[in-house]
Amino acid sequence: MKILHIFSNWKWTGPAEHALNLALQMSQHGHDVTFACAPPPAGIQESIQAVAVERGMEPVTGFHLNKHISISDNMKDMAALRRFIKKECFDIVHTHMPNDHLVAGMAARSLFARVPVIRSCYEGDGVQGGMRSRMTLSLLTDGLITISDITRRQITARRYLPADRIWKVDVPVDLERFNPDRVRNNRAKFNLHQEAAVGGIVARVQRHRRFEVILEAMQMVMREVPFFKFMVIGRGTNIQEIAVKPSQNMGIRTNMIFTGYKKEDYAETLSCMNFKVFLMPGTDGACRAVREAMALKIPVIAARRGMLPEIIQHEVDGLIIDDTPENLYNAILYMIENPDHRLRMGENAFRKAQLHFNPVTQAQRVEEIYRDVIARKQAKKKFWNFKKQSVQK
Repeated sequence: MKILHIFSNWKWTGPAEHALNLALQMSQHGHDVTFACAPPPAGIQESIQAVAVERGMEPVTGFHLNKHISISDNMKDMAALRRFIKKECFDIVHTHMPNDHLVAGMAARSLFARVPVIRSCYEGDGVQGGMRSRMTLSLLTDGLITISDITRRQITARRYLPADRIWKVDVPVDLERFNPDRVRNNRAKFNLHQEAAVGGIVARVQRHRRFEVILEAMQMVMREVPFFKFMVIGRGTNIQEIAVKPSQNMGIRTNMIFTGYKKEDYAETLSCMNFKVFLMPGTDGACRAVREAMALKIPVIAARRGMLPEIIQHEVDGLIIDDTPENLYNAILYMIENPDHRLRMGENAFRKAQLHFNPVTQAQRVEEIYRDVIARKQAKKKFWNFKKQSVQK
């Protein structure tokens, strides 16, 4: 198949990584894949374009592809994409964000031989309402791929699309990079004993990520386990006000390890944890950090929020809690005091990751969806041609 993946942003984000990884996997499966994204501003080092080139795919950056609606740029993109899709004779157009869905969908629909349009939706808690969502999903979509049953049910209930045109496909992780048999933790770097039980969180340090709940729970844990350590992997403009200074005022600063942002040794740093805490999804609705931890045999204490209970099965591969400080305290204490069950949950999390978060499995599933959508489109075209011939006779 000849496939156009299109992403309306230049920033390297969670959804951007999901989109690029799928495009790369499709290319490895032998398909002719084009990946289009917005051009980065001058002087920017980290962008979708830079990562794509680094991974062996030269993206098309000749369109504006704004993240947000711009009437002027959108109109120019619609015309340019219409010419591009017609010239390249793509079999399918796969969109990944609301604005590229709009412009690419309009471009594809304006062609005489309508090219099927697929949309991947990375919102785990449901799509935002409004005219754009209703129009793009109802009028410009031949198939929708969601990452959660919550979103699938919501879109079906709103009658944006019939249920047989919506598929749930798990977002994968790099199982080679997060291979527990190959990754060695770097506890020595943080003066952590190999035998100690260590918890942690991976998140951009922002106010809505509920760090106040974590700190209150940690204060209670320290009364029972004075030498317990908790890692915070991530950065944030207001990290001092949100986490560092409050931990000092609460008398638990020496128990907190602020690693900052990790890139090259991220997997090794994540592997320092015996369990992970995740209370509030960030910009990546797929909760990728949860999936990466599971791939490394790290069980997760997750809040009963959004799609998290779809990823984590309580007491099987992690713990699901209502995220009050008291509940989090009890969950952390349970993880510390029950190492055998903690290890079993980690093994179960690993098996789930291997089964459901595999990039090869995802690509195969998406290929099936492409073929289904194309076949339906061709059958519909034959039906209307038959009807037209019948009327003419």
